[in-house]
Amino acid sequence: MTFEPTLDFARQLDAQDPLHAFRQQFHIPPGPDGQESLYFCGNSLGLQPRTARAAAEQQFLNWQERAVEGHFTGNTPWMHFHERLTEPTARIVGAKPIEVVVMNNLTTNLHLLLISFYQPRPPATKC
Repeated sequence: MTFEPTLDFARQLDAQDPLHAFRQQFHIPPGPDGQESLYFCGNSLGLQPRTARAAAEQQFLNWQERAVEGHFTGNTPWMHFHERLTEPTARIVGAKPIEVVVMNNLTTNLHLLLISFYQPRPPATKC
């Protein structure tokens, strides 16, 4: 296949993409022209999945009904969320499940990484 830098060619490739249907699973906000925006921001939560609101509402309901016991009881105890994400995360990053854990957020994890391993010695004592 020869690449063509045209909108028609891009649409043809999109139609052939086996992941094409996943696009419909996200809310795509309008751009300045009122059309669906093109979203390329990698440093964000990304586009909101259509199922996110219901999933969050379920957890709010668990919190309301169980309070602190939500950590340990119900269909999705919070204490074990990281375990449900271990296998899929390992596949994404090309690691073994024993080598990954899902925790915190990017900023916190970078801080923990630096505080654990970055130990500057003179003359390089500053970033």
